[in-house]
Amino acid sequence: MGASNLDVQALSTQLHGDQASVNLDVEVPDKVLGLDQAVSLAVRSHPSIADAVATLAESTSAIDVARGGYFPQVTAGLGGGNFTLTGSGNTTSVSVSQMLYDFGKVSGAVDQAKAGVSKQQAVVLKQIDKIAQQTAEAVVNAHRYQVLEAISGEQVAAVENVLLMAQLRANAGVSTRSDPIQAETRVQNARADLMQVRAQRAQAMERLRTLIGARFTGTIAPLPEDQAAQVQLDPNPDTNSIPDVLAAKADMNSAIAQLDAARAQRWPTLSLDVSENKSLSGINPSTFVPEGSYRTVMVNVSWNVFQGGTLNAQVKGAENALASARSRVQVARLTGSDNARGYRELAIGARDRLGVLGERKQSITQARDLYREEYKLGTRSILDLLNAEQEFYQAASDEESARDDFWINLIAYVDATGAGRDFYGLNRTHVQGMEVLP
Repeated sequence: MGASNLDVQALSTQLHGDQASVNLDVEVPDKVLGLDQAVSLAVRSHPSIADAVATLAESTSAIDVARGGYFPQVTAGLGGGNFTLTGSGNTTSVSVSQMLYDFGKVSGAVDQAKAGVSKQQAVVLKQIDKIAQQTAEAVVNAHRYQVLEAISGEQVAAVENVLLMAQLRANAGVSTRSDPIQAETRVQNARADLMQVRAQRAQAMERLRTLIGARFTGTIAPLPEDQAAQVQLDPNPDTNSIPDVLAAKADMNSAIAQLDAARAQRWPTLSLDVSENKSLSGINPSTFVPEGSYRTVMVNVSWNVFQGGTLNAQVKGAENALASARSRVQVARLTGSDNARGYRELAIGARDRLGVLGERKQSITQARDLYREEYKLGTRSILDLLNAEQEFYQAASDEESARDDFWINLIAYVDATGAGRDFYGLNRTHVQGMEVLP
């Protein structure tokens, strides 16, 4: 994965325009918010990404600075008070120096600058992945409590129906007066659970609001199961797209360029130097001609033949930096693979648990329906029926929690492998002035 085509003008407008502060009171106009939509809103507005992109824009200028070594260097000067035996006067001078060949000194500096830009691109991608993961997790949690709130509401209604049934039977004298009391206690517990879930959902929605930079009061769309099915939970995941690996590779390329530049310092630099000075008044001190000019054209060879071991030390240091950078690439790969494999196992475990919990829910549903009929016939106690109702809705809650746990770990796996930009459809789109490329 990569990042390029930085739109500096769009970035400048964004940074210096009217968006001086985040306004979390803006309303999302949509009534239903999907996973990819929420991630898109977050990465296009979050200030931490804007900060990383601005730093990237700053780092690109280093390439132009390094490339300046390929072009002529022009200097000009004006001097006065040149006292000679024949008089004094003012002189102006212009000199042009063009590097002809330097054995890779300038190219090494350019490669180092390019590696620095590549590393900052990796930093931007890492920040995009971070915000995308946090937003996706916030969406999953908001969806979790949205469904749990619905389940808790159904539980309250179901237990209230049991309470009504118990009151009718007690008034008719076919059951004890304690049945409505036991049912009333369960109703109060169910209502308390509903209030708690509502508070948790409100908290999850506030977290989502912070990430997408706007208030959303609608419904979270069902999680896209077809999108999840496209993720291959590979036991040996590809690590080439992980931002930390990309950053470590950029460090390695920078170290290679540093080593090339250090070795180039052992060799001379050839340049073509042209200079001219002219007296504006008085006699030119070089030609002794009134208001005369003096020109020189030379091919220069400059060579740092000996600097007390400095050149050898620079090469040795660059070789050690390269060895260290290569090790960091392997460490980044190992860490990314380890994280991905861990989340893979958790995702597979949650998915397997989801199947078992689905079967458990079906069995409890049959038992609950049977207990209702038996209670009406007087062959089953109200405590058995209330327990069956509680077990049914607990099973429904456990099933939903397992489903959302699967999504949380799937999102973490996608982030750990660096595949999040592809998963959320961010590739080949512009994020805060930068085009994200696969």
